[in-house]
Amino acid sequence: MKSTPLTSFKPDMIDTLLSGIPFCKDLMFNDPDQMKVLLSHSQLFEPAPGEVVIEKGARDNIFYFLLSGQLAVYPDGKKKGEALSYLSAGQILGALALLCKSPRTATLVADPTSSRVQLFGADFSPFGELTDFSKISLNTKLLLWRMVMNNTRWKLNVYRMQNPDHALSDALQKVEAFTGEKGTIEELQSLDRQIHQLTDLMQMWNQALTG
Repeated sequence: MKSTPLTSFKPDMIDTLLSGIPFCKDLMFNDPDQMKVLLSHSQLFEPAPGEVVIEKGARDNIFYFLLSGQLAVYPDGKKKGEALSYLSAGQILGALALLCKSPRTATLVADPTSSRVQLFGADFSPFGELTDFSKISLNTKLLLWRMVMNNTRWKLNVYRMQNPDHALSDALQKVEAFTGEKGTIEELQSLDRQIHQLTDLMQMWNQALTG
């Protein structure tokens, strides 16, 4: 997969590329120093049509934001036949496995029928352990963890609405919800637990829907 370090682009080009990603926009506006850290560990990825972006069962240290084009999702990893779903520009991918320290849960392929696929990929290494804020601040971690949690809840809600009579349809209500003070380590720890619970539920849904 073709890759180009983000640091090789001019600032105005970076702003244009990342303008549709709320996480990046927030950092660029509110904490440019944190954005510089992220950019120093990031690349622009451009897969060819039909090329695998993420392989089910693989382990690596990159999470992505889809900038343009579309990705086909194959939870069974077979890369053939009809995709279970599609990811469109603006969505984050690969972060669940990193936050849960687990293998990739699905294969993602650059949809040959869509426009050119571009992804912003960032190395997760600077994030360190959950409560290590030596390189990535608490606020930046909260932004990412909240985004991953909310996106995962949204995906599970889609599954639930598409399959209202399924045995798993009520399981989302049992996932932890944080009621404490926002912007704290306690919130981050709660978000981390929620993400683990949601990931387990997502795997159950994927297994149920793919047989």
